[in-house]
Amino acid sequence: MSADDATVAFLAEAGHLKNLPRAGWLLAGIRQPESVAEHSYRVGIIAYVIATLEGANADRAATLGLFHDVPEARTGDVPSVGKQHVTLQDPNDVAAVQTAGLPPGLAARIRGLVAEFEAKETIEAVCAKDADKLECLLQARAYQAAGNTLVQPWIDTMLAAVKTETGRRLAEAAASQPVDAWWHKIVASYGRPGTD
Repeated sequence: MSADDATVAFLAEAGHLKNLPRAGWLLAGIRQPESVAEHSYRVGIIAYVIATLEGANADRAATLGLFHDVPEARTGDVPSVGKQHVTLQDPNDVAAVQTAGLPPGLAARIRGLVAEFEAKETIEAVCAKDADKLECLLQARAYQAAGNTLVQPWIDTMLAAVKTETGRRLAEAAASQPVDAWWHKIVASYGRPGTD
């Protein structure tokens, strides 16, 4: 397989994350939960925001957020309740297999992203990990607003899990602010001068 073929295969595999549901939400009775790709998309945005506010490299944090679940294209998304009952391959090892046919420089960069996120030693990785937790909290609040009463444990757990000062502030705001507040403000402005 050529390097271009291997690269396209990797991109197609990453696209599989669009079809992979976030398994934890199934435990809460969510019939069609968000996909891993949908989760990772918002993690990237949140990581960028947190890192910017923390004075870290926002581009790096966002990239970590986008790539952090790529190994799940091979392993699936195992909810925390199941992790104690299965043996999962280390995400670093999975990323190594996933990137084996890629051009060496590209493979090394993707493996480095997964390794940095997993190690959680850089401020960018901590920001990305906080983003992972904050995204889960926001999604739990959205499911709660839609009537699901079983997601409170996710909200409580994610509130306790964030590490950065910015992450803690945003998590507190996310836990208390209605998830639809952003568009209620827009709707309330309809008909006012200058809002056409």
